[in-house]
Amino acid sequence: MCYYTNQTSSNKTLENRFKAQAKYDESMAKKGKISGFTRAALPIITQAKPELIQLIPWGLIPAWANEEQAQELPKNTLNAKSESIFEKVSFEPSILKQRCIVLIDGFYEWQHVGKEKIEYHIHLKSTGPFALAGIYAIWHNPRTRNLEPSFSIITTPANELMEDIHNTKKRMPLILSAEQERNWLEDMSSEGIKTFFKPFASDKMQAQKVKNVGDQTQLFA
Repeated sequence: MCYYTNQTSSNKTLENRFKAQAKYDESMAKKGKISGFTRAALPIITQAKPELIQLIPWGLIPAWANEEQAQELPKNTLNAKSESIFEKVSFEPSILKQRCIVLIDGFYEWQHVGKEKIEYHIHLKSTGPFALAGIYAIWHNPRTRNLEPSFSIITTPANELMEDIHNTKKRMPLILSAEQERNWLEDMSSEGIKTFFKPFASDKMQAQKVKNVGDQTQLFA
C-alpha cells in the first residue's frame, strides 16, 4: 500500500521536471513526510488540466457521495488496487476519464521482522521527483456549494525489492516512468489503461532504513 509520501521538491523543480505550471503559493505545499490520513494536499497533474500542477487532497471522495459518506470515505480511498479498480463503484468512473499523476520525491513503507517494524524510505535511483499513477474525482459539497477535488494512488503487486520490504501485504504504488507520464493522461480504452498496471523495476529503485531521533528523521543505508 502507499499511505506516506516524502515531499521535498520546490515548485520550480516540479515545473521544470514535469513541464507544467504550479498555480499555488509555495507556502501552501506541505514538505517532508506526509500521511494520507491527514487529508494532506499533494501536487497533482490531472487529465483535465495537464498544463497545471495543482494541490489536491489525498483520499478520494466520489461524485455521488453524500455529506456523511464524504467524511468517512477518504480514509478508505487513499489507495486503489489495480486488480479491482474497474469493479469498484468509488473508482470506476475516475479510472476511465479522471486519471492523474501524483508528484512525489519518495514514499515510506515498513518491513516486519518478528515483532519489530523497520521503516524504509523508498525512491528512484535517478535523482529528483517522480510520478505515481492516480485517479481523482470532483465532489459537489451541498453545504458550501464548492467543487472539491480529491485523489487516490493506484497500487500493484510488489516487485522484488518491495516484496522484501512490504513483506506482509506485498504491495507498492504504481510508479510511472518519465516516458509513461503524459501517456497516462491521454484518452485510452480500458484495455489500454490496464497495460500500465505493472510493478516498476526493482533495479531502478533504492531503499534506505529510517532512523527517527526525536522529531528528526535520518536515513541510513
